[in-house]
Amino acid sequence: MANPAKVETTAAHVADKPYLGLRNIGLTVIDLDRTIAFYSASAPYAQIKRYSLPAAVFGDDLVTSTRGDVQIALIGVPTGFLQLMQFSAGPSAPEKPVPVQGPGYTHICFQSSSAEPALPRFMRDGLSLVSRCDERGVDLGGYGVRYAYGRDPEGRMIEVEHLDRPHRSERAWVSHLANVAHDHPAMLDFYTRLTGMPPHRVTAPTSRATFDAVAGMDDIVLQGAWYRLGNMELEVWGFGNPKTPMPGGRHRLDEIGYNAPAFEVADLPAECARLADLGVPLVGPELDLGGWRTRYAVDPEGNLFCVQQRASAPQGESVATS
Repeated sequence: MANPAKVETTAAHVADKPYLGLRNIGLTVIDLDRTIAFYSASAPYAQIKRYSLPAAVFGDDLVTSTRGDVQIALIGVPTGFLQLMQFSAGPSAPEKPVPVQGPGYTHICFQSSSAEPALPRFMRDGLSLVSRCDERGVDLGGYGVRYAYGRDPEGRMIEVEHLDRPHRSERAWVSHLANVAHDHPAMLDFYTRLTGMPPHRVTAPTSRATFDAVAGMDDIVLQGAWYRLGNMELEVWGFGNPKTPMPGGRHRLDEIGYNAPAFEVADLPAECARLADLGVPLVGPELDLGGWRTRYAVDPEGNLFCVQQRASAPQGESVATS
């Protein structure tokens, strides 16, 4: 099956950067079929391929249990791909949903047109609101965007944004992955070196009643930064109140939630050498995930990410094509 909508990214857009795009965002789920059905009801969300691997291929550094197998589904969304994993020996429920203030990967964002808002569809199919709002969302500042946080049936948080002036025509699309850091300046330094570019936007620490409404919390103070990666963005938040705690240790792939973004590269060995020069720890072996050569690595706060080079996979699975 082809990607359900054209990915508007070309290699030329990021030719002077190490990455060709944010190819996919990884999710570890309890029930693969239920997750696909839930999101497919509200957004373009098409299964591109599905396959299984022994969990042991990931090794002890990447998973908490190497027993059983892992079912993997590659999902096409209008802006790229999501990669869903279900581990047969994994937990049947998350130990605790990741709080709004993190730490770690807290949510992905679905954008839609205000004329055809996505939030009522998600709520109809079981999204529980975190934000203090109705199905219209929260108007942060009168600039034509409304926001809401909610949790899907397995407890993962998503953000939904309604745009008065949308730049796409689909019913919904994924715009970014959010990473909430304990040490915001250090994380920005890391991702600036990793991506080869500074964030295109950084905000000062800010408090506002509408921020409280979106987060469903009182008296929050936060600042943000955004990295453009061609087809999607990486959003890095820093909470001053409540202060994001230090992570409890390195994340593992079989923990329920968002597990790792995948950055597409043209030359995997060269990128692994660059990561080594930057002092970025590589974790686990090189893997073939659906025809993509893959190496995992870890950021300063224990969040996994991976770099991928297309091997035997179809060209249409690359976000470096238009």
